[in-house]
Amino acid sequence: MDSMKRIISYFIFITYLVVGVFMVLGPTLGMCKEAGKGKAKPSQAIRITSDKMEAFDTKGTVVFSGNVVAKKGDLTIYADKLEVFYGEKKTADNKKKRNLKKIVVTGHLKIIQGRRKATAKEAIYYKPQEKIVLVRNAQVWDGQNTIKGDKIVLYVNENRSVVESSGKERVEAVVYSEGD
Repeated sequence: MDSMKRIISYFIFITYLVVGVFMVLGPTLGMCKEAGKGKAKPSQAIRITSDKMEAFDTKGTVVFSGNVVAKKGDLTIYADKLEVFYGEKKTADNKKKRNLKKIVVTGHLKIIQGRRKATAKEAIYYKPQEKIVLVRNAQVWDGQNTIKGDKIVLYVNENRSVVESSGKERVEAVVYSEGD
């Protein structure tokens, strides 16, 4: 029973780690109502570096490509490409407001926060559904503990995770007891 509690708490950790990544990116890129209300404090700032950044206002996308590194505090995301998709709507006072639709991170994806790490070929955050999907060889570590599968789906508002296999390889969780 104790190992089952550890596995459940591990899934909750996965949810918070990945949600944290995407919640950090959305406001930073001007996609939330809080963005733009004064200057960000240095401790809250995120720094995204890449070889190239393209903004396509008519398409509602911002693309960071080539050696992408996004950092905030002790959280770092490495990838080949980070794409932000947004829409625009008018507010009551007839001003345009950007709202985040989704964020797609691809290619050599690695997320590191302290002793925690996550990898996958692709991660997609769907804002309207509050759902995060890590796909193709998704794996998360918390120290020695690991969970891996072909797809890890995190339902943010439900505090629930689902790990799926591709059929060739099975889902695998390795959880150490605190005495190990």
